[in-house]
Amino acid sequence: MKPYASSIAQFIVVSVVAVVTLAPSGAPLVDTTFARSFYPPLQGVLTAASNRIGASLFDVTMIALAVMLMGGWAWWIRGARRQRSLWPLVRGLAATVTGASVVYLWFLTVWGFNYERVPMASRVSYDATRVTPVAVRLLAERAVAQANGTYDEAHRVGFPSLGDVPPTLVVALHEVERELGRPQPTVPAHPKWSIFTPYFRATGVSGMLAPFFLETLINPDLTGPERPLVLAHEWAHLSGFAPESEASFVGVITALRADVPSQYSAWLDLVTEATNQLQPVTRRQVLAHLAPGPVADQQAINRRLERMVRPVQIAAWATYDRMLKSQGVEEGVQSYSRVIQLLLATNALKVAP
Repeated sequence: MKPYASSIAQFIVVSVVAVVTLAPSGAPLVDTTFARSFYPPLQGVLTAASNRIGASLFDVTMIALAVMLMGGWAWWIRGARRQRSLWPLVRGLAATVTGASVVYLWFLTVWGFNYERVPMASRVSYDATRVTPVAVRLLAERAVAQANGTYDEAHRVGFPSLGDVPPTLVVALHEVERELGRPQPTVPAHPKWSIFTPYFRATGVSGMLAPFFLETLINPDLTGPERPLVLAHEWAHLSGFAPESEASFVGVITALRADVPSQYSAWLDLVTEATNQLQPVTRRQVLAHLAPGPVADQQAINRRLERMVRPVQIAAWATYDRMLKSQGVEEGVQSYSRVIQLLLATNALKVAP
């Protein structure tokens, strides 16, 4: 009786995952039920609980899953040899698929359904005609001017350390969330170091939202000027803005409403993001006005990125691109560049010509 019950349970779990994966997107339903009613209180509970523990629970979970997987397969392989039968391997495969399905359902339940939400462009005043070459250049020029203007004060005040939770950044995040319709404020996750730091270094990852317990993991190699915006970006993910472009949009707006170091962090990043959208000649003309201080900070960031291992980076980003597309983000990793489109189309920074 027990083997049959186990098989039925495995079949049910895998079937649920298949249905959830293949079912058409129900964005309005996800917005009204998951995003507004279920996720915010769950996020508050999980993040508040994980904040009490200094270590990354994501790391602990991944280690535990790896140990269970290796131990299980060692057991099934020994069983197959001892019994001279393939049935232990079949049972092992069934258990592995079921376990993977449970982990995937866990991911979807605590965060993954945010990928199914109504796109940002449908929830704010969005006018695609504002996205023009002239507007992109104006944004790039403004970013250069603001980076120059905030550099001295930002460095005088200083940037947050790896584990800091800047109060002004929290206040700004909650203000932006209210304007975007989140029913309750996000509980900010304390930035944590991860055992996956070597992977972050090799791929150029600045940080990530660890979905199982809704934690924020940060690359400890980030330069001071990078930290505020990266933190705001990851907190935007924590707030439920899953696509990278939307998290970047919310992160930039949040950082620009916080203290001067956070503002400088956002403007310095926008210098790179906006000028990368320009033609080479125009890009050089705009960047020629960037002061020595911000230039030095950009060079420090570039030196950090030089640690990337190119083959590992390509493989990692290709995998991430497929994951994003599997969750309904059609642009994949190209959604990163869409932050400029969002900023201009919503005229969030008042740069439209």
